[in-house]
Amino acid sequence: MAISLKGRNFFALEDFTPEEIRYLLDLAIQLKKESKEHIKHQDYIGEDFLLLFEMNSTRTRCAFETSANDLGMGTTFLSNSHFGNTETIKDSMRVFSEMYSAIGYRGAKHSTLLEMAKDSTIPIINGYTDHQHPTQMLADAMTLDEVWGRENYKGKTLCFIGRGGAVNSFSYGVMCAMLGMNFTYITSYMEMDEALEGLTAAEKATFRKFVPEGVVSPNWDTKMDARKRKIVEELFAKYSPECKFIETDDINAIKGVDVITTENWGFFTDPVETWLPGIVRFRPYQVNRELLERSENPDCIVIHMLPSTHNMDHASGQKLLSVIEDPELREFLKGGMEVTDEVFEQNAKYIFQEAGNRKHTIKAVIKAVLGER
Repeated sequence: MAISLKGRNFFALEDFTPEEIRYLLDLAIQLKKESKEHIKHQDYIGEDFLLLFEMNSTRTRCAFETSANDLGMGTTFLSNSHFGNTETIKDSMRVFSEMYSAIGYRGAKHSTLLEMAKDSTIPIINGYTDHQHPTQMLADAMTLDEVWGRENYKGKTLCFIGRGGAVNSFSYGVMCAMLGMNFTYITSYMEMDEALEGLTAAEKATFRKFVPEGVVSPNWDTKMDARKRKIVEELFAKYSPECKFIETDDINAIKGVDVITTENWGFFTDPVETWLPGIVRFRPYQVNRELLERSENPDCIVIHMLPSTHNMDHASGQKLLSVIEDPELREFLKGGMEVTDEVFEQNAKYIFQEAGNRKHTIKAVIKAVLGER
């Protein structure tokens, strides 16, 4: 039976079957091949696509805009509008439904996305919310497809190490369950008070200017919350009962993994000064040469959703170095935060292939939810 996703919202991977996810991956691979051959799919000329972004973005915005343009659509980027502020979400959605064929949304709250859907007559695509980052997961899956061969990811193990937070560890857990991969989530359970003891008095004082005494640092909890863990466990039981899902603080769980991914130890929407205790907390979990050797898998690769703090050659990095008093810690960070510059560059082929695949997978989603014209 032919698969059709026409008219559906793309909010989370678990809303779809593995067969539907496979359909999107195959479509993305086809579209990428045709793009390289300069075959145009101007199927939606005269239609328009709205990018409604309440959070900053580089890759997601570029992927949505270039994808829509490749399909013949005009685009509007909205990041500062009446939406939800001086106009109800309901009224905004009724306006957008009259003007656009589909919407790409990126924002802090998944509840906003669900509210939008109530009064939308057009498909909405999740470009990131506090529930999941599904378009990123499609790009990662496509990259593994290309690196290892179609569906050769089945039975392999993906490890997310470091600060998985509320979104990324869950996103990868769902992705692995849908694809038939093992998922290992290695993170630190260190309490904030213990992490603060690893800072100098001046560094603590700097941190406390942003996070007062008695307040836990934003996004400190790294454990997958119970509700999301239940979703992941149920998906593994339903689609990949032969695969394992592990969450641990034991770095030795890295042994035997096939692909490692990670992210910055601070939250990019928070001031860099709030990252300080997280650096102490996650330092043992840095993706470096020693960690790869510990995997005992010479074929293990590293991917990264970006942006990456693999060096300090950017404004945030320079600001971070300026508030760190400990010279040894400064030198450590110059070589990279969550991943060393050495390991990042050795795996740059996969990382930027992954970034480029954001476009092809998002184009596939847009084309699938709009259907044939």
